[in-house]
Amino acid sequence: MDLAPVRSALLTLHRELVDLERRHYEKTHGRMASADFLQALINEPAFAWLAPLTTLIVRLEELEEGEDAGVLIAEARRLLAPGHRAFHTRYAEHVQESPEVAFAHGAAVRALRQP
Repeated sequence: MDLAPVRSALLTLHRELVDLERRHYEKTHGRMASADFLQALINEPAFAWLAPLTTLIVRLEELEEGEDAGVLIAEARRLLAPGHRAFHTRYAEHVQESPEVAFAHGAAVRALRQP
């Protein structure tokens, strides 16, 4: 399986989620420099729900040539499907709220279906 489309789709999805989270965060905390928001993204418990997707993307990036990617693809499919408690509640809200996130979700699901 060519992982480039999967990585690209998951990165786009992650970017849209982070952008939406930033807009929400800045409504409460005021505008922030990118470096300051990055620190909040890393350190604030409010953003911990993104960790499963972030970790999955890093694991895909670190996948070595010849290593079986099937396990990570299956994990990504499970993560984006309804029911992943630690991730999906907030994720589902964002998919419903943001057309950009919904579009990125659809692209990621399609990329994960490729043989």
